[in-house]
Amino acid sequence: MNEAISSEAWGLPSRTVLILANCFADWFRISQESLQKIGSLPAPPLTLMHQTVNVTERLREVRPRKTVATISRCPEEIRDYFRKEEAVRYFVPERAFSYTTLDGRKSTVAPLRRCSGKPSLKCREHFMLRADRPPNITVLSLVRDAAARLPDRMGTRADVCVLVRDSQYIMEEISDEQLNQVVSGALDRLHYEHDPCVRFNAEKKLWFYLHGDREEDDFEYDATFSTKKQTRQR
Repeated sequence: MNEAISSEAWGLPSRTVLILANCFADWFRISQESLQKIGSLPAPPLTLMHQTVNVTERLREVRPRKTVATISRCPEEIRDYFRKEEAVRYFVPERAFSYTTLDGRKSTVAPLRRCSGKPSLKCREHFMLRADRPPNITVLSLVRDAAARLPDRMGTRADVCVLVRDSQYIMEEISDEQLNQVVSGALDRLHYEHDPCVRFNAEKKLWFYLHGDREEDDFEYDATFSTKKQTRQR
């Protein structure tokens, strides 16, 4: 083992080799812990998940000038299971994660930051978010998580608001009007990311989640970089 990490074997200064070895050891430890946490998750309550229904029937109340919810608040068992998944997701935020959607499918969300990125050490204050949350949790990440859990990977802005309320990191007393305004802005920002996870159909007034079937390696480096400024400059 000493020969394998010796500076002579790698052709690098011994200090550099030691730093690389320690970095790998830390990465391996965290990866093992995250896999153990994922493996310890119980089976999802599929019998309570929303049954897959005819999309036309579910969306029959959607109107061009009216944003309505096509789903209802989740039963407590489903909300509790989501919060278990949510806790694991933010344990290792630099890795992609798969949530269980309301219709029982798996849906992937992008890493919050790459390993080379600088981790957040302090929470940014926001009236909608709990102050004791992990520092990497933002409104944008919670709205992305909610969009990923949409049944059939599509829904209205009101549907996203319903799912955002399932998060354990949201202030419970926030009003529907406040939540709707924040979610509207976050969806717009997600839409303008370099590799957008959502797309809006203006004719149908529906948001579509695009990353559901992705794997870890399918996400680009810094894929959450916004392109909105570049678009406006044209």
